[in-house]
Amino acid sequence: MEQDSSDNGHKEALRQQIQTLRALVIELASLFPGGKAQAEHWFKVLETVSAHLDEDRCRVAMVGTVKSGKSTLINALLGQDVLKRGAGIITAMITRIEPGSEPRACLVFKDWEEINGEINRALSFFPSPLLLDRQTPVDLRRPEDRQLITQVLNQVEKDRLLSQDNLDQNYVLLTSYLEGYGQLKDKLEAGQQRLELTNAELAIHQQLVSNETEAVFLKDVLLTLPFPWPASGLELGDCQGSDSPIPQHLAQVQNYLLKTDLVLYVISSRVGLRQADYRFLSDIKRMRLWEQTLFILNLDLGEHENRSDLERLLARLRRELAVFQSKAPLFAFSALDLLLLRLQARGVPLAPRDQGKLAIWEQDAEITSFSRQEAERFEKTWRRLLSSRQSRWLLGGSLAQVLAVAQGIRENANLQYDLLGQDVEAIQQAEARLAQRRQPLEGVLHSLSQTLQGTVQNLKQRLRGQIDSFFDTRYGEVGPAIFHYIEQYREELDRLELSDNLSAFMPALYLLYQDFQQHLLTFLTEEINLRILEFVRHQEEWLAAELATAVNPLLVSLQDALSLYYQEMASLGVPAPVPSLSTAAWSRPAELQPPLFTLELTLGWKLRGEALLRLGANLVTQTLARLKRLWRKTPNPTKRERLRQSLSEALSRIKNQTLEETQRSLLDYAERLKFRYFFVLVDQVVREQEAGWQTALKSLLVDLDGLKEAIQQQEDYKADWRRRLQGVIAQDQQIETALIDLREAAERETLS
Repeated sequence: MEQDSSDNGHKEALRQQIQTLRALVIELASLFPGGKAQAEHWFKVLETVSAHLDEDRCRVAMVGTVKSGKSTLINALLGQDVLKRGAGIITAMITRIEPGSEPRACLVFKDWEEINGEINRALSFFPSPLLLDRQTPVDLRRPEDRQLITQVLNQVEKDRLLSQDNLDQNYVLLTSYLEGYGQLKDKLEAGQQRLELTNAELAIHQQLVSNETEAVFLKDVLLTLPFPWPASGLELGDCQGSDSPIPQHLAQVQNYLLKTDLVLYVISSRVGLRQADYRFLSDIKRMRLWEQTLFILNLDLGEHENRSDLERLLARLRRELAVFQSKAPLFAFSALDLLLLRLQARGVPLAPRDQGKLAIWEQDAEITSFSRQEAERFEKTWRRLLSSRQSRWLLGGSLAQVLAVAQGIRENANLQYDLLGQDVEAIQQAEARLAQRRQPLEGVLHSLSQTLQGTVQNLKQRLRGQIDSFFDTRYGEVGPAIFHYIEQYREELDRLELSDNLSAFMPALYLLYQDFQQHLLTFLTEEINLRILEFVRHQEEWLAAELATAVNPLLVSLQDALSLYYQEMASLGVPAPVPSLSTAAWSRPAELQPPLFTLELTLGWKLRGEALLRLGANLVTQTLARLKRLWRKTPNPTKRERLRQSLSEALSRIKNQTLEETQRSLLDYAERLKFRYFFVLVDQVVREQEAGWQTALKSLLVDLDGLKEAIQQQEDYKADWRRRLQGVIAQDQQIETALIDLREAAERETLS
């Protein structure tokens, strides 16, 4: 399939124009060294825009349920078999892929605080007598602690505990850490937190991420690979399955989606949409990512009898997606077929099994042809969306700044050319007239700056009130909901299959707590965090509207002052259209994202001790009661009933402790949301807005200092200077035309 490069064209075109403008600035600076301040400003603007071009990231998240074909689709798009199937349920890392000239991999390991933190949280769910007297956290690096973990795991009643489907993830986590430590011991103990791999060493990456006992130590994987199309600034993210049973995994995917520009949602044609898909699709819509989401039905070409069977499947899927949005963009093709075709086209030898698949698929020409046409339609669509996103980014400020520099260079060169034949006195008069017109501009800009500062303080104060109200623990939107969920939580103690043996108390307590934690964390991830994100987006829209209301009247005054300045320029013989000033589009920096709300829940040593003491107290109380009942001949409660009562009291204590922790965490989270997100966002947006206007004006205002110095030079040099200025003007006009064409093309693409 032919690769299209239009999605990267605008950025490269702008980069080329910046390079040419740099050369023009150098030429002007060499002609009039006295005017170096203006040249330095132009250089600074161009360097800043270049840096933004290099740093700009367009992130594409590949999401879907486990085994839906996410990694295969990424491999197919890249035409390389680089990603292997994920390591398992305990790994939650997101593999990121970006373009580069040479294949490289950077693997980042968890630090020891993270590793030991996970181990100690997992151990808190194990009912082992070996842990009862433990006063200090376990450290995997100590041989005696590794021995302790081994003994604890050996004591687990696997048939009893693992059959509850609650303890499995902690058991697997601890087992993997124990086994993986022996394999990675040298790297971990040497403090090597990053592993850099190149070319042939990439096989080590595949081994690490596909081996669960080693992958558990990883927290980030970045692959750099040659892309088959120009893709500067693009990042593909292979995300954990959206149906992961671990709430923390879903939270990590949510975190990545917050930074995402485009979502590719992969659905297996063998399974279709499941309940986990419906929940996650609802999350995507509430995160306001639905308009940025494309759906790919990953076809298993051997599963569909004919084209009619496939059309029925597509019709059903469209009906199901219509619950969220009518006419959702849906494509149906085989990612594996696309991958094998591209590997074959590159001359990569295919395994006999893969060759056999292609041969079988070719026999069903109708379905296979449909799949390949759909793959081509998908690539055209997603490239267009990437290009449109880049166009919006360029229109958001970078292109306008470069165009202002180009206009400033042309107007400066034109004026200097016209005045070069005059004497110093004429130059001084021209400078005085321009300075007089510059004063109103500077005055309005100063007023604008003061107004913005006052607006910032006002907005922060109002934000403070709105955030405090939203997170109020009694009347807010999330606190009461969490408290109600905790208070209403009920565990069916009969589900625990309690025996008459009192030794069953600790295993039952752990299962009870594990179930409570799992339900609560799922509620926080799937409901509370989405409520918070909806609140954040509403506040961002409110901020944008408030800033526009405060700034627009002053912007009109600034535009009027700029018009008078250009009238003065025209009277000096340099007519030019007046640039139009506007507020920059609302832009949240990619590196600034709202935090998600989390709770670190563990069944701590203190709470376990209290539960055991409570059980002991109940036994003493019930022994005394039994003596009384013997005297009165009343029925004696069974051991199972005593266990139930103690477990019920332990659950009440757990819930009370969680309520206290939640209240503290909500207050802390609200403060972090204010000071680490919203207040930083307001400061940054206003600062960039003000800097944008100052940059535009400084780029346009003429500096005649260098010209005065040039007038005093010998007459013989003036003809050469005028000739060189003509060259600068002609070349600059070509750049301006190219930039205006680029802007119009970008505007058309954002509307398409």
